[in-house]
Amino acid sequence: MRLPKWILLIIGPALTLVLMMPQGTVGWRKPQEQDLEKQSESTLIPQAYLPLVVRNYFAPAPLWRFGAAIARRSILDYPAPDIVGLRLGWYVDWTVTPDAPKPYGMEYVPIVRVKQWKQQGTLWTTCCVDCPYVQVSGQYTYTIHPDWSVIRTTAQRNPGLLWVIGNEIERRDWGVGYCAHQDEILPEVYARAYHDIRQFILNTDPTAKFAIGGVIQATPLRLKYLDRVWNAYIQYYGEPMPVDVWNVHAFVLQEKRGSWGADIPAGLDEEEGMLYSVLDNRNFYIAWQHIRSFRTWMKEKGQQNKPLIITEYGVNMPPHYAGFSPEEVRDHFMYPSFDYFLNQTDCSIGYPEDGCRLVQRWNWYSLDDDSGKYEGGQYYQFYNGNLLYSGLGAEPMGLSPLGKYWQAYVRTLP
Repeated sequence: MRLPKWILLIIGPALTLVLMMPQGTVGWRKPQEQDLEKQSESTLIPQAYLPLVVRNYFAPAPLWRFGAAIARRSILDYPAPDIVGLRLGWYVDWTVTPDAPKPYGMEYVPIVRVKQWKQQGTLWTTCCVDCPYVQVSGQYTYTIHPDWSVIRTTAQRNPGLLWVIGNEIERRDWGVGYCAHQDEILPEVYARAYHDIRQFILNTDPTAKFAIGGVIQATPLRLKYLDRVWNAYIQYYGEPMPVDVWNVHAFVLQEKRGSWGADIPAGLDEEEGMLYSVLDNRNFYIAWQHIRSFRTWMKEKGQQNKPLIITEYGVNMPPHYAGFSPEEVRDHFMYPSFDYFLNQTDCSIGYPEDGCRLVQRWNWYSLDDDSGKYEGGQYYQFYNGNLLYSGLGAEPMGLSPLGKYWQAYVRTLP
């Protein structure tokens, strides 16, 4: 198979690992329950002394396609065997870090966060459920995180990075008595933000590559949002949006204003979109249809010959909900997703340089998000899918059941 030109292959990671070894956040609202149901050396003869180091073990090479989103700790905090066994080729952590760790040959993909300013009384805020957007001289405005100096430093130290601009850019702020948020921004404002951030980074690193911020799922409403982004960019700058790598998330959540799930994209007036059930959240085949829809949308925009990545996907509903045990998540979503991403091709919409596969890389949610709360002496996780326990919840640090299933799947992959 001829790999895409933009792939940087990782060669010899197992040998590298041997030589280095020492001697002896989600933009969805969860449904409430009521909505459910020393190195040794000889002084006589110089020699390499490896047997006691490796003990007949050769670490598996990382898999370029497979990744995970890291939520609670640094990846260096976790036991090396647990991380190595996952064979992760890349990761995101929803921020920009100039010296991000890249253990065992992994790639780090930074995400610049964007947010439209809102007006709360006389104050500007980045999180308010019902507040109007700030206008300055009749124009909407936005902010970014981290600041420009951190972005510049990261670009200087890491030439050639793939940068993601925004995260769940269409997701409205939500909550009652609190404010939860992702990167809510109107599509036309996002078009300007993407242009500004991209140009700033290119001024520092002309070799940088760029991906859009992933929308939660490629439903008709969210493709409508992206249509407005695409059209606004052409209107403002007189050329198609310069995207090197397309990006989407792949969750399955209902779209209903003010209700659990993904809500309605910012700037759209509809009250309802896809009304999926709670159990649909574990249905990978619905997510696959979204991916096909997104690839079709790309083709319509003349973008078929671009890679598609998924910076975040998985099952949201927590493991104590009926139907969302580790085994059920494995069988209904995780393993089917691996099978389809690796093997399903369609040359009418897929990426020609990758054997017509529809998806080139995917990032599971999550590596370690076992956040939750205690009620009546019982710990309830907020989300599903964590491959590791962080040690910050109810379980000690280590592999979760899903992490063991993940390792079992990837163990023998070439």
